[in-house]
This record gives sequence, structure tokens and C-alpha cells, in this order.
Amino acid sequence: MRSDIDELHRLACDAARDTYIDPASGYQVLTSKALLRQGACCGNSCRHCPYGHINVGDPNLIKQSIAGPVLMNWSSKDQDIDVLFWSGGKDSFLALDHLLQEKKRVVLLTSFGALTSRVSIQNIHIKNIAKQAEFLKLPLCLVPLFPNTDYKSSIQEALELITMQTGARINRLVFGDLHLQSIRQWRVDTWPQYKIYTPLFNVSYEKLLSNLWSLQELMDLEITLSTELVMPNETLGVGTSFTEGLVQKLKESGLDAMLENGEAHTLVFPRTWKIYQ
Repeated sequence: MRSDIDELHRLACDAARDTYIDPASGYQVLTSKALLRQGACCGNSCRHCPYGHINVGDPNLIKQSIAGPVLMNWSSKDQDIDVLFWSGGKDSFLALDHLLQEKKRVVLLTSFGALTSRVSIQNIHIKNIAKQAEFLKLPLCLVPLFPNTDYKSSIQEALELITMQTGARINRLVFGDLHLQSIRQWRVDTWPQYKIYTPLFNVSYEKLLSNLWSLQELMDLEITLSTELVMPNETLGVGTSFTEGLVQKLKESGLDAMLENGEAHTLVFPRTWKIYQ
């Protein structure tokens, strides 16, 4: 039966039809192309959801995965945009704050492991990333990375999708790098056709942390570790709060106060949220 449904879906898409008739129930079923035009997952467990049922609350009803780059919460406007590579952590929030102060139009872009549904290094589930985008009222492009995927090609496909669906021109690719010159140079070398912008680069930690605590208070945010933090005398688990006290401990232990060297990673979210694990 599944092969028959797949064929009906393929034929409907090839014929540019928005629906086909389900042979078992007689109901009309929306195609993935029709659902893409809605701009977001509706949360109703649609059979051909291109957004991987990302807004479906009941885990038992999640039966779809994201097969290729998808853009959520977008609108068509002929304007320049900045694409912010979004991890869901504190550096992303600080970079976004900088762009919003510049009054830039921003699209978030997050790549993730297609088999895990998590931002690979940060260990953040993409359901939380999608909730962040909705909270911030910003478009989000999700880019699944399958085993043996070429990262650069996948990102380029996503950037082309953003341009096509928004009708906008990408002005800059923006990253939350702080001081690692080798990583910044790799980005410049990888995307020579775009302007690379790192608004936090070489900004003093004192200023960055001051901005972070101000944002936390203003937006009523929680900042927690999304990966374990191994310190000389203890290991802090996922969910530990990233606070001024922890920053002081990092300094006393000779670790990077902003965790820039990969010591651990963070997740930022409103205090009222229940985080998807």
C-alpha cells in the first residue's frame, strides 16, 4: 500500500496538483509541494509533511523526516537579507542581537544530522531550534546532513532555496565566531562568492558577557549547557545553567570563559519553555 501511495503522490506532484485521493479512505491528501507553500509545519501529522513533523507534539505521531533543505516562516520580499548560521546557543543570540541593532533583515540557517535530528556539535534537537525561530519571529532554513553529505554543497543548495523563495538577495553570511582566526578564514575560503561577517570577532569578553546578561534579563531567558563540560575537578552535565558564577569558575580553571575552544556548548530559551530532549 505504501508503494501505491508514494506513486500517487509522485504523479500528483508531477502534474502540479495540490492533492490526490487516498484509495483507502477516499479523502483528499495534500502533497509535499502544497505543504511547502504553507511555509511551516501545521502540527497535524500530514502524510507528506516536508518539515519532518517538526511542530507535532505527540512523538507517536512523528513519522516524517526532513529530506532536503526547507525554509519555514518566510515571506516573499525583494530585499537584501543576512543569513545567520544559527546553532541555538549564546553566540548565535549575541550575533543576532547585533544584526537586529543594525536593523537588518535576517534568515536563520541551521544544519543538523539527518539521522539524529540534532545540531551535530551543539547536541540541540531541531524542534528546539524551530521553537526559537518562532519565538524570535524569524524565518528558519533547516538543512539535513546525511552520512557522506558534502557540507558545502548542502549549504549552497539551502542558500539558493532561500533566495528563490524569499525573492531576496543574500547580502552577508553571518557567524558567531569570537576569536578563532582559522575557522573564520575557512569560512571566507569556503564561500568566496559571499561577504562573510563575524560581528563578535575579537570583541572583548567583558562586553560580550555584559550584553549576554542584559539580553537574558530583558527577554527572560535561560542559558544552559547543551553538552557536558569537563572541568579539572568536576564534570557539569547537560542542563547546567551558564551563569556569572560558572564564568568565574571557568576563568579560575584556565578554561575559555565563552567556551570558544569547544569545551562545551549552550542552549538559550525562554524560562517558561519545556525543552524537547
